[in-house]
Amino acid sequence: MRQYPHQVSGGQRQRVMIAMAFAADPELLIADEPTTALDVTVQAQIMALMQEMQLRTNAAVLLISHDIALVAEMCDRVLVMYAGQIVEQGPTEQVVRSPQHPYTIGLLESMPDLRTGSRGRLRAIPGQPPDLGSLPVGCAFAPRCPVALPICREQEPGAIRVGDGREVRCVLRERERRPT
Repeated sequence: MRQYPHQVSGGQRQRVMIAMAFAADPELLIADEPTTALDVTVQAQIMALMQEMQLRTNAAVLLISHDIALVAEMCDRVLVMYAGQIVEQGPTEQVVRSPQHPYTIGLLESMPDLRTGSRGRLRAIPGQPPDLGSLPVGCAFAPRCPVALPICREQEPGAIRVGDGREVRCVLRERERRPT
């Protein structure tokens, strides 16, 4: 209590912030990258503390993170965003096990597979993210997409249902759903 923030560790600062957030008895806690720059052990402690507090207070927790493994472990539902737009959403287990959007697939392929112990090269998503001030016409991911069609650069895809509680924005999925 008598120390300044710069005198305590990153993990201690995170714990203080979580305690302050839950002290207000929120119905919703928005946690934006709550474990950034923490080592794996402290990250696990912080997430366990958040889960404990969430159960104790019955608050909903909205976790914003680039850490797919953390999201897969902690979240019931996931929304994958690219260039400020939701490109895929659904139950976390379904999205992680069977991604439908090329960006989601790319994200998952860029992570090591800890279950299999695979030591192969990780795949990178080619290209650079778009300038959010001047998004391309059509699908924002099309310039980086390995399966983009000409229509992807002309038309923004709409959200389509691909299962119970799942949606994806991809022209390829739209074409799969059309009767022939």
